[in-house]
Amino acid sequence: MSAVDVVLAAERPSGDAYPGPTVEVVGGCAARLVSPDGASLWLVAADLAAGTELRWATDHGDEAVYVRSGSLTVDGRVCPADGAAVVEAGVAATATAKSDTSIVHVGPADPVPPPDGLRGPAETAGRGVRVVGPDGLWATVDDTQRTRFFSDASSPTNRLWLLATDRPQYFESSAHSHSQDELIHVLRGEIRVGRRVVGAGDTLWVDADRRYKLYSGDEGVHFINYRRDASVMTSPNYDAPLLEAGEATNMTWVNDTR
Repeated sequence: MSAVDVVLAAERPSGDAYPGPTVEVVGGCAARLVSPDGASLWLVAADLAAGTELRWATDHGDEAVYVRSGSLTVDGRVCPADGAAVVEAGVAATATAKSDTSIVHVGPADPVPPPDGLRGPAETAGRGVRVVGPDGLWATVDDTQRTRFFSDASSPTNRLWLLATDRPQYFESSAHSHSQDELIHVLRGEIRVGRRVVGAGDTLWVDADRRYKLYSGDEGVHFINYRRDASVMTSPNYDAPLLEAGEATNMTWVNDTR
């Protein structure tokens, strides 16, 4: 695994054995691991048949399930398409596909939540499953983007970081780095890093503190970005490293919690 790696979905077999290491699947699915082998983070893309259950015991870290299409129910709450369910560390839970449902499931290789991150350890009391709708917790929506945090590592009870951004036209980032390992999974369009192309269904891996630059295609791009813990971004656009969280980046508090 290199500091910047592209995992192509077409090169990863899809099967009925769910490759996520922390859940038991009851029902029908077609799933594949779309993240580098041996990495600190993993990502599973799966199609679930109606009625299929994802069952977590208590031996897992902070995880999230982003719903691409269809919907999941968790404790009577519905997580619709373009929403996400955050299953906090050590919480037993069951999510059920209400209809045929496509998901992206992310989690850390080490189930022990990081004790020494930017925000310190998460509280254990009050952990549960957080269901966040398509509008997110924090959002920036204008003519150039629809960007939403489903979790920005600021909750008292988890340190998971999950963001989705939908850019309807050409997008180019600055050359920048982040202080956490990250996975970027493309839902629509494509992104380019140097000569590498990451298309729909593929995943980009970037090591912590690795400097890189992203370009989209002319039609824009829609992707989700996952990290295990709070991070700062170092970029020529800022005088100092910037804490990457909703309030710190002047996003709007939406709180589409279900």
